Amino acid sequence: MRRAIVNGGLILVLTGEALAGDVSKGQALFAARCSFCHGPEGKGDGPVGAALKPPPTNLASSEYWRNANLQRVREVLKNGKSGTAMPPSQLSAEEIEDVVAYLETLPRK
Repeated sequence: MRRAIVNGGLILVLTGEALAGDVSKGQALFAARCSFCHGPEGKGDGPVGAALKPPPTNLASSEYWRNANLQRVREVLKNGKSGTAMPPSQLSAEEIEDVVAYLETLPRK
């Protein structure tokens, strides 16, 4: 189930699964640990990402989320993704939930 939260004029749409995480903490973690490859808006266009083969996942793509499963996203955050430059994250379980909560707020195009 999806739910909208209005926060200072910003509307965040979250699924019930992601509500366990803290969006603000997840956004800060994403900026510090993920944006170099995935870009500041999760589009896979970070400064390091341009040189990676295969390129980083566009996490702001509606096509990605049509096939994505939040449990799989958690697993990739925890364990990395074989055949790519995505390493295991060293994030705690709570931090992973925070990043997942933030990813759920990304606009999808």
